[in-house]
Amino acid sequence: MRPWFLLTRLLLPILATSIVIAPILALAANAPEQYRTPAMLALYTLFASLILVSANAMLRRRRWLLPSHRLEQAAARMARGEWDVRVQPHGAEAMQRMAVNLNQLAAQAYKQLSDLQQQRGGLQALVDTLPDPILAIDPRGRITLMNAPASKLLSLQPQQAIEQKLLGVVNDEQIVELYESLIGAGKPAGATTLLHREIRLVRNGLRCTYQGVATRAPGGGALLVLRDVSTLAGAVQMKTDFVANASHELRTPIAAIKIAFETLRDVYHEDPVQTEKCVSVIDGHLRRLEEMLRDLLDLSRVENAELHPHAVKVKTSELLAILRSTMGTVARQKNVELRLGDGDPKTPTEIRTDSRLINLVLKNLVENSIKFTPASGRVTVSIHQSEPAAGAEGVVTLTVADTGIGIAPEHLDRVFERFYQVDSARSGSAGRGTGLGLAIVKHAVHALGGEVGLQSTVGVGTTVTCEFPPSPHPSPDTNTEPAIA
Repeated sequence: MRPWFLLTRLLLPILATSIVIAPILALAANAPEQYRTPAMLALYTLFASLILVSANAMLRRRRWLLPSHRLEQAAARMARGEWDVRVQPHGAEAMQRMAVNLNQLAAQAYKQLSDLQQQRGGLQALVDTLPDPILAIDPRGRITLMNAPASKLLSLQPQQAIEQKLLGVVNDEQIVELYESLIGAGKPAGATTLLHREIRLVRNGLRCTYQGVATRAPGGGALLVLRDVSTLAGAVQMKTDFVANASHELRTPIAAIKIAFETLRDVYHEDPVQTEKCVSVIDGHLRRLEEMLRDLLDLSRVENAELHPHAVKVKTSELLAILRSTMGTVARQKNVELRLGDGDPKTPTEIRTDSRLINLVLKNLVENSIKFTPASGRVTVSIHQSEPAAGAEGVVTLTVADTGIGIAPEHLDRVFERFYQVDSARSGSAGRGTGLGLAIVKHAVHALGGEVGLQSTVGVGTTVTCEFPPSPHPSPDTNTEPAIA
C-alpha cells in the first residue's frame, strides 16, 4: 500500500472529526452557564458523533457500497453469459480499479467467445462438406458435433441431437455397439484407441454398407466416422456374382460338349442316328459359347470408361432394315410377328446418334423379346422424336414392346444385372439366354447419355423404353466415325 494512501486514511477521519466537533465545542463554550453542565457537554458530543457517523455512512455508501453493488450485478450478468456488460468506474479508487479490471476481463472473454464461435462455425462448415457422417461425443456420452451427412443418415436435425445422449437419439444398434465397444475397450480415456467395424443399415428400402471408425478424443470423448462403402461393396459383390455366374454358364456347355464328344468317339461308326444327335448337341453348345463370348465382348466395350460416342445422322430406315435382316429369320422360325416402325408416320426420317451403339441396343432388345415371346406373339419396335429444340435435335424415344411371358415384380430391379436370369429362363421353358443382353443395353444407353426403363406384367408382356437426350449439331470438323466397329 502506498504511503500517501495510508496517511490519507489516517488523517481524514481526524480532520473530519475536528471539523464537526470544533464548532459544537465553541458553541457550548459561549452558551449560558446552565447549558455548560457535563450532561449538556455529553449531549453536544453525542450530537456531534451522530452527525459524524451519518456523514461517514453517506460517504461509505457513495464510495464503497453503491460501486460494489454495481460490480456485483455486472458480475452476475457476466456469469449468465452476458459478456457485453460494462461497469462505469465510480467510488473509491480501489472500486474504480476493480471496475476497470472487470471490464477488461469481460472484453477478453467476449473476444475469446467470439473467436471460439467463429472457429466452431468454421469447423462445422468444414465437416459438413465431408461426405462421411461424423459424430463427436463428449465424456458424458452427449453429442457435441454432427455434420450434415450424419444428420441425413440418422434423420435428425442438429438442434435435436446436440447436447443429447447418443443412446437417446440414435436408434441404429450397430452404431451404438461401435460406441460402447470403444468406451468399454479397457483403456484409459487419454489412451489412443481405434476400432473398425462394418455397419449395415437400411435406408429407404436400400441396404447401405458403412466402414465405421471409432477413436478416443483427447479429452476422453469419442469420434465416430462412418465411411460409405456401399458402392465398393456392391462392386465386390458384383464381381463375385459375375465369376459365379460365368462359371455356371460356361460349365454347362463345356460339360455337354465333352459328353457328346466322348459318345461320338465311341458310336460314330456304329450308330449314325446317335452320331447326328451328338453333333447337334455340340453345335448347339458351341453356338451358345460363341453367343456368350460375343456378348461379353460387347459388354466390355460399352462399359469402357474411354468410350466416347460420336453422333452422326443415321437413317431410321437403315436401322430397321438391318434389324429386319438379322432378327426377321429368328422371328419367323418361332412364329412371332415382328412389327417395325418404318411404316409409322411418326417415325423420323433420320436421327442423330452413334449407329453402332443404337444397333447394339435394338438387336439385344428385339432378340430378348423374341426369345421370351410364345408362338403367335408379337414384338413391336417404334422410334419417335419430339419437337426439336433450338440448336439441337429433339428427344429420341425408342420402344420395344412384346406380348411375351412377362417378368415378375420381384425381378424387375435386377434384370439389368450381368448374368441375371429369371427362373423361367434358367429352366429353359422359354429358351435360354446368356443373361447379358439387358446389361449391354443399359450400358450402351448410358454411353449415349440416355435412360432406360422397363415395365412388365406376367402373362401380358414387357415394354422397354429408351430415351436419348437431344444431340447438338456437330461442327464441320467433327469426327463422324462410330465409337466402336
